[in-house]
Amino acid sequence: MKYIYKIFVLFIVVIGFGSCDDNEYFELLPKEETFKIVTPSNGSVVVLHNPNLSNTALFLSWSVPSGSEGSTYIIEIAEAGTEFETPFLLGTSEGTNFSMTVDELNTFLLDTMGLNADEANKLEIKVSSSTDVTEAITVLFTPYTVEFEELFLVGSITDPQWSPEDALPMTRLDFNLFEITVDLIDGDEFKFLPTNTGWDGDLGEDPDNAGHLIEDGEQNLSGYPAGKYKINVDLNTFTFVIEELLAPEELFLVGSLTGWDPATSWPFFNSAENVFTIVADLPDGAEFKFLPQNTGWDGDWGEDPNNSGSIIQDGEQNVSGYPAGKYLITVDFNTLTYKLSSIDNLFLVGSLTGWDPATSLPMGEASLGVFSTVIDLPDGAEFKFLPQNTGWDGDWGEDPSNSGRIIQDGEQNLSGFAAGKYVIAVNFNTLSYTVSSVSEVPANLYLVGAFNGWSNDVGNPQFTEISSGIFEITQALSAGDEFKFVPVAGDWGNDWGESKVSAKVLEQNDEQNLSVSDAGTYKITVDFNNGTISLLD
Repeated sequence: MKYIYKIFVLFIVVIGFGSCDDNEYFELLPKEETFKIVTPSNGSVVVLHNPNLSNTALFLSWSVPSGSEGSTYIIEIAEAGTEFETPFLLGTSEGTNFSMTVDELNTFLLDTMGLNADEANKLEIKVSSSTDVTEAITVLFTPYTVEFEELFLVGSITDPQWSPEDALPMTRLDFNLFEITVDLIDGDEFKFLPTNTGWDGDLGEDPDNAGHLIEDGEQNLSGYPAGKYKINVDLNTFTFVIEELLAPEELFLVGSLTGWDPATSWPFFNSAENVFTIVADLPDGAEFKFLPQNTGWDGDWGEDPNNSGSIIQDGEQNVSGYPAGKYLITVDFNTLTYKLSSIDNLFLVGSLTGWDPATSLPMGEASLGVFSTVIDLPDGAEFKFLPQNTGWDGDWGEDPSNSGRIIQDGEQNLSGFAAGKYVIAVNFNTLSYTVSSVSEVPANLYLVGAFNGWSNDVGNPQFTEISSGIFEITQALSAGDEFKFVPVAGDWGNDWGESKVSAKVLEQNDEQNLSVSDAGTYKITVDFNNGTISLLD
């Protein structure tokens, strides 16, 4: 049996050698090469971060069949599941790889593709040559929100040469939200810069998508008629809104103080171009808004609930939340803002007080929004006004471009008065001041007027001096009665009356008569320390 087994094995071996001879051309072939993306792998996740701007965020490589090298490869990207119906060109390569930095990729995803920041976006990538195309791979991309600390407006309105260093800084309202108010002339063009040191990253309007900003292929913003405009830029969505500011010719305050009735609303004073002011004594809980006319509610303005101190017409809320007190309310249509400044008190500070707010001189309140004082000025005296005697915040001085008016920014000291005694008055109702020369404070004071047929004689009613420089009298008056004061009964010399521009302020040179509207018995107080007149019935 052993021999039979050996013969069988030998037979198998012989048969095997014979078979090899019959297949002498058989060989093991290498695996067939294909055109495919090698990196990244299908299903990769790419989360971008701001601190790594120059790092490589995406590295693509692909294999190609032998002999196909040297082609120009096109890399495309599209939202997953769209079958590349709307592809975006990610780039091209002459080799078999392609890369993008964090900054480049993030900008592409946000600006070119319009994807949402801080959200995962499933996208597909493919590479194609002139003869072939890879299968698409899926990658999950999460771009980040770019934070812009600054934004500048550059254009023909800043400099004919469009110099970045002359660009106008925009106001940062919130995260990536910017605003500026500018005056445009016909033909003005402009765009936006993230810095004022060069042109890198400049943004203009997308010619194919009005109201949107892009960095490449952009055009200048233009075509706006001459006028004043508020420009808002949202770099979270890369959009902009340009609104022409059309200031009303008049303005009225309506609210809880007026019974919310437009017909009884209070008129503002037009204190500067497109700027309106009014003095109001606000109680606790007061609310109000602004009207361009007192005939109805059309075009009313209120506070922007998302931007304190700004006014809007749509989605506005009432202005409220201020403690009880007397305020100067300013509404500026150049900037679409409003401001309340406390005017419960006023102090005079200057060379007379050593320019020390702590030693500034309190002024008397003559009437709502009107303050005055009587003072001896030496030669060369200079002064201005403070709302409190604790510091320089909110100081007022003379408008160098408008004599007799007061302003807070760009003001100058009041000066140039000869030595002498003066009544100095500040009227916040008209943002004005007066400095009127007067005689010495009288030793006695008499009342003369319509109540006695203007008979100025020794029988005139005499005031009582209740304290130094303060005189008081009680007198019955008829409706419409007018009167004034004389220091000597029977003599019109150095008579005193009321200022024509500031109610209840003493005036001696260009005065007017005082009057009462209603009949009654009045207590009349004349204060020669503060230069004020008080009437109480």
